[in-house]
This record gives sequence, C-alpha cells and structure tokens, in this order.
Amino acid sequence: MEIINLQLTVGEAIEEFYHKNNFGKDGGIHEKYAWIKFGFFSIPIPNAESRRNNVHLHDIHHLITGNNTTWKGESAVSAWEIAAGGWGKLYLPWLLTLWAMGLGVTFYPANVLKSFRQGLTMNNALTCGLSKNELYSLSISDARKILSHESKQNKNPYWWMLISFLIFAVPFLIGFIAVWKTILLF
Repeated sequence: MEIINLQLTVGEAIEEFYHKNNFGKDGGIHEKYAWIKFGFFSIPIPNAESRRNNVHLHDIHHLITGNNTTWKGESAVSAWEIAAGGWGKLYLPWLLTLWAMGLGVTFYPANVLKSFRQGLTMNNALTCGLSKNELYSLSISDARKILSHESKQNKNPYWWMLISFLIFAVPFLIGFIAVWKTILLF
C-alpha cells in the first residue's frame, strides 16, 4: 500500500503520482504508445483514444485504494475497478482491466478477492458522476468519502475472477499451441 497525503487534492496527488512513477506529464496521454512493464522489459501498446481519455480515472483509483503500480497493485486496482462499477461502454479499459485482474487471480488471488470485495462498497471515478475538474479539486480524503457510499451485492467475485483469468490465459494458450504446432511440424 502506498502512503498518500489525504490532504492533497486529487490533482496535486495525481501530479505527484505521475512524477514518482515516471509516467510523464498527464500520465503520458500525449505519447503514441503506453508501455506495460514486465520486470526487466516493457511491451508497447498503442495509446488508444479511449485509454488517453480515461487513464486519469484509473490513476485516481490508485490514489483512492492506496495500491502501487507493481503487478500486485495493478491487479488489485483492476479488481476494485470492476467491482466498483466497471468501465461502462469503454471496451479497451475493460479489456486491460480484466487482463490485469486475471494476472492477479493467477499470482495474487487473495489480494484480488480482498480488493474486489472492497470495490463492492464503493463507486469508482467513472461512475460517481463527477467531472475531471470536480474530482481533481477534491482532497483525497473527500474523494474517498464521496466514492465510499454504494454497496453492490449483485456481483459475484468468483465469476469475475474466472472471466478475468480466461482473458489473461487465452493469449498464452494460443501462443503455446502455436509453438507446439511449429515444433511438431519440424
């Protein structure tokens, strides 16, 4: 868990978050690619418009939950986001979030389940009804209070854990099958 100054505004805390994590100004929204880090190497993904327009919401969720940007932290934030309301009709954020949650289901299942259950008691920054400027002007403490008021009992965490695991595992399975077929052909 990250230690966050609860008196900072969300806008101030997000700037500090971007600086601390070397994400560049505004979280890298002006870059052509976003980079997903895997230990000692990184993989570029296109910085699609839906990601550029909404990455600040995901980053606010790091501040609200106190999770860092390690894979354990990313998978926890992802589980929390799904339980706290998801991404509406924003398909790329859904895919990235489900993939990261699936990684967490694989390597950090207890942490993912805990974060999902916490998310069931909250709204996320997308579903709370506040604009970016309104969110950025709140203190972290006030943002947590505003988002912490809705209980959603209709979401089964195990269903979401299964779906996210499949989204995480299927690309690896396809790659394994492709390699295996190539080996068998030689």
